[in-house]
Amino acid sequence: MTCCARHAWMTRRHFLIGGTAGAGAVLLAGCTTNPLTGREQLMLVSDDELARMSFSTWQQVRRKYRPGGTAAQRQAVARVGRDMVDASGLGGTRDWQFEVFEGPSNAFVLPGGQVGVFTGILEDFENEAQMAAVVGHEVGHVAARHSAERLSQNLLASMAVGGAAALLAGMGTDSTTTRIVVGALGAGATFGVLLPYSRQHELEADRLGVEYMAQKGYDPREARAFWTDRIAERDEPGPPEFMSTHPADRTRIAQIERMLPQVMPTYRLNAGLGPAAGDRSAGESPASGDGIVACRLADGSVVRLTARTCVEAGGMPL
Repeated sequence: MTCCARHAWMTRRHFLIGGTAGAGAVLLAGCTTNPLTGREQLMLVSDDELARMSFSTWQQVRRKYRPGGTAAQRQAVARVGRDMVDASGLGGTRDWQFEVFEGPSNAFVLPGGQVGVFTGILEDFENEAQMAAVVGHEVGHVAARHSAERLSQNLLASMAVGGAAALLAGMGTDSTTTRIVVGALGAGATFGVLLPYSRQHELEADRLGVEYMAQKGYDPREARAFWTDRIAERDEPGPPEFMSTHPADRTRIAQIERMLPQVMPTYRLNAGLGPAAGDRSAGESPASGDGIVACRLADGSVVRLTARTCVEAGGMPL
């Protein structure tokens, strides 16, 4: 579904009055095709505007969190970060900065190119390839213009809900009915548009990160291993996928599994490995001999993984 078609439900009825009648035109004018992803995106704000806003946000982050990590860790993050930016082709378009902060198992990026990696997630990395999977993911968000798209979607949703409230008020609708209708519209925007796009953003960033890894000679299979380990270490399952800003771990792993046959030859070329290393199967670990199988996970879902990854994730090969 294209960008304009997916968001049109928020304008068809709710912008038929007064000054809000131009929202449909704004929607059409704001839809552009991203050449990197091939997907139409709603863009009501520019990347340059967000990049300028990022500077003050970055200063606030640096005041809030203490610098962390060892000198070697900070150097590794900067080195891997430069590799990912180089692979993305965005080296001269942002004021790229990579810093390590004391904090939980997380990482983030601002639209201006400022990347923060917390010490908690550094402890989760078994090697620099796994670091590249996460840092490449963050760079991918910038390359795919996700921040501008997310802000644009929030602006449109606010306009739609506000326009509906104004319309109901003009019709003399009682306050209780107005609250119910406006609440339903808000929930529809959240679960029907904002959250699905947020999950799509995460998967797109994962995909770009894996591609950047292969281009710079980091083993893409380590992205799969990283997410598999995250499943094994999680104490309790997260919320249902449709209620989450992020896709389920099994969804992320399945996407990486599908990508491996395409990216492994690129990795081998850039890592200086001979073509004989790819004669087995582009998607399998050279040491494991596992092929792709149907895997039933603990929640009953079935995804396609290597047999070893399936077992490590607590599933059962079928």
